Amino acid sequence: MAAAAPTFSVPLPDGIPTVAPAPVVGPSPWLGVVSNFKTGEDHGQSLKFSPFDGNRLACSTGGDYGLTGPGRVYILDRDMNSGEWKQQLVADYRDNLLDICWCESDPNVLTTAAGDGFVQVWNLSSKFPKVPVHEFKGHKVEMSSVEWSPSKFGNILLAACWDGQVCCYDMTGPWPLLKMVASEVIVYQAAWSPHTQYTFACVSQEGVLQVWDMQANNAKAQIFLPVSDSELLAIDWAKYADNVLATAGSDCIVKGWDLRNYSQPLFTIMDHGHAVRRVKFSPYHPTVFASVSYDMSLRIFDYHISDENLEIIADHTEFVYGVDWNLHYRNEIATCAFDNTVKIRTPKCLVGT
Repeated sequence: MAAAAPTFSVPLPDGIPTVAPAPVVGPSPWLGVVSNFKTGEDHGQSLKFSPFDGNRLACSTGGDYGLTGPGRVYILDRDMNSGEWKQQLVADYRDNLLDICWCESDPNVLTTAAGDGFVQVWNLSSKFPKVPVHEFKGHKVEMSSVEWSPSKFGNILLAACWDGQVCCYDMTGPWPLLKMVASEVIVYQAAWSPHTQYTFACVSQEGVLQVWDMQANNAKAQIFLPVSDSELLAIDWAKYADNVLATAGSDCIVKGWDLRNYSQPLFTIMDHGHAVRRVKFSPYHPTVFASVSYDMSLRIFDYHISDENLEIIADHTEFVYGVDWNLHYRNEIATCAFDNTVKIRTPKCLVGT
């Protein structure tokens, strides 16, 4: 049975929409089915649906719970008859692959961030798709995140590292175009704004959220906001509100921020039992987001309704590290975990919304 449409009860600041544009994609044909894929003995670190094909996703993995190599890239395609996800390609790398993302301007190009301080570019249409076509240098310790800029803003890679730096790369050379020192400790994630060119946000081990406008100043963040006394592990921008983002970390708390007035959080959610590893806003509902945690769960929230979860999905048996929404099948979501599995499903709370 389809879920009832939510009743909004929490007033929001001006400029934050509560209704998304009319949907341009339909629900998954496999509603009610949890699809599973085993990554052998490899532990899932990150995964992303292809922005071009809702029946393809990429997953990056590592060995020994992310402590030692090797790492692998898994390319999975869905069988349109059975709905099962099947391995199309596996590429090996010498060290753990801690993050992965697709290029938004080419359906065959993706990038990984490795534990040896390198960033790899893979081209699935090349003669040797299991070998990186390009590697970016510039770090001697683990990379923590990597993200291509939205295609409307060009083709710039944003990479965060354990050395406290956030770097920008393009395909013209192996070295960073720009290096920004964001912290004296680990930067766990950096994310481009989907709304404003040359703007990104990052979070660090010292519990600080920073927002950088590279056109204004490459040497100093425009917003430097202590958010937590604990490590901040994750950040994501809202898809329909220019100034809203969420942070999460080892204190088990997810906080929302309106950058027009960040003297206090837009919302504070204390729902997880252990550190929150990633947070991801829905591309379909302006105030809905998903979070995954070391408590082995995926949780769905709508901060406009409540600070309590809409649903807890506890179908993993180890730390959950990766989460992503499918841009082609409404409300479908994928996760990967240290239990060697990738799981794809549509949360029951979002069916029919």
